[in-house]
Amino acid sequence: MGADKKKKSHNNKKTITLIAVLLILCVAAAGYLISMVRGGNAPKEAEESGTDTAVAAEENAEQTTEQTAEQAAEEAALAAREKAASHVYSHRGAAGDDELTIACYDRVIAAGSRYIEADMVVSNSGTIYLAHDDYAQDMTGIAGYFSGMTDAQIDNTKTRTGNNIYKLTDLFDKYGDSVNYLVDIKYSSNRNFNALADLIREYGNEKNVMVTSFYLDALSPFERNFPDMTKVYLCQDQATFNVALGKDYLDVLSVPAELMTEDNLKAAHEHEKTFSVWTLNSEEEILKAIELGVDTYFTDDTALAIQLEEQYRSE
Repeated sequence: MGADKKKKSHNNKKTITLIAVLLILCVAAAGYLISMVRGGNAPKEAEESGTDTAVAAEENAEQTTEQTAEQAAEEAALAAREKAASHVYSHRGAAGDDELTIACYDRVIAAGSRYIEADMVVSNSGTIYLAHDDYAQDMTGIAGYFSGMTDAQIDNTKTRTGNNIYKLTDLFDKYGDSVNYLVDIKYSSNRNFNALADLIREYGNEKNVMVTSFYLDALSPFERNFPDMTKVYLCQDQATFNVALGKDYLDVLSVPAELMTEDNLKAAHEHEKTFSVWTLNSEEEILKAIELGVDTYFTDDTALAIQLEEQYRSE
């Protein structure tokens, strides 16, 4: 019995050992299978991840290209608008019920204007106001001269259409150096010159102010004091245009529409002057100026002029 018992015990140990070995082999096999499965998916996952990255990069590249193209188009459109606007002088902002007011200047600047014209008068207090004539009746209905009124009197006066009468400083303060100011000096006098010269020195905006007048004597003092400032002479007829050709200090010669001829344009250019015309408002007149190659012109319809410039001017 003892020998059989020992033999049986020995067989049991072998069985247990075998089972243990089989379990180990099963675990090992399972681990191997799992590693194979994982290993087999890794390249696929990597491939999918790489594909996603490539797609995202391509989409980003396309988006960047689209944004760059849009930006380039916007910049090109802005440059074209700036070029078109360089030929256009906004006459009194926009002649009409609200001419020479902030409202009309806002409107033409929104349309693209970079050259706004303002007629100046000087009050009894020495302040420059915006008005077409010193005699106030046409603008205000009041018989009297702005030059004889104090600032307080003008500030309390309305135009016939109920608008305020603005100072030149109102324009300087609002628009700064974003535009050029064609300041029309209506009368030749030291008083007018001194008022404008003092204001230009105060603001330091000589490069943005263009002095304009029908009177040579009103422009010549600016040549002595502000040689780099643009001087615009408004010629009343062919005789004054011919005289102005010989004035070295004049930069721009502006003639009435009936003197808008090829001969006058050529003569101005031969004397190294800009040829300008006043005042063109109809589509027919503006297109004629563009076709002729007029450098600049005054207009009451800035939006129309810039639109036609963009469409038809061939630089």
